[in-house]
Amino acid sequence: MTNKGYILMLENDEHDRELSSGYFDSSEISYEFLKFSNEVVLFLKDQMRSNTLPSIILLSMNSIPETGFSVLKDIKSVEAIKHIPVIVLGENTQPDLIKQCYAHGASTFINKPLTNALTDLSIKNFIQYWFEIAQLPEESKARSSVSL
Repeated sequence: MTNKGYILMLENDEHDRELSSGYFDSSEISYEFLKFSNEVVLFLKDQMRSNTLPSIILLSMNSIPETGFSVLKDIKSVEAIKHIPVIVLGENTQPDLIKQCYAHGASTFINKPLTNALTDLSIKNFIQYWFEIAQLPEESKARSSVSL
């Protein structure tokens, strides 16, 4: 698999972080975890300065102190980072919430699977799509078109 950068994941649940890191490690995908929603935009701004923005951002809806939806809106309000695909991970299928996430710039909304077998399948499909099929913006090209 070609190097397409790294995943930034907002997840405050330790079990979900451990599960995700196992999948990412086995697929040789680099990642960074944040536990608290108020860290995300600050982290991204710091990464902008060092030219090391993530290729993809995964946001858990059940984050604290703010929801993943609030973080999504914050990310998409910053011109220099709004090009990064944001995948929202939820635990419910409320149609209005899903619609709002897409309206505010989410690239995908995924419900967290309830079984290990479904989790395996979902993560394998996620990795295949985002790291083998999708074309992600190259950071040097993306930065040249936006100002900090």
